[in-house]
Amino acid sequence: MSPHWVYHNGTVVESTIDNGDGTGTRFTYNADGTVASVEALSDLPVSANSPDPLYQLVHAIVDATTFADVQAAARAMLGEGQ
Repeated sequence: MSPHWVYHNGTVVESTIDNGDGTGTRFTYNADGTVASVEALSDLPVSANSPDPLYQLVHAIVDATTFADVQAAARAMLGEGQ
């Protein structure tokens, strides 16, 4: 499942990322675009198809805390290992 974005007056106010395994994350944003809250979700419907590889990479980048994490995620998506 793709990320879901909620807009108000042209500004993103909420986004939900579905991991495809019944879990996900909901972000809400302040008017200046900074994250106001993060909520772990469970009991979401499980997709019969595995998530799109690009979606998985974007999700890994969102979760990354260092550039090395981003590089590792990209290598894993390309099948190059770590």
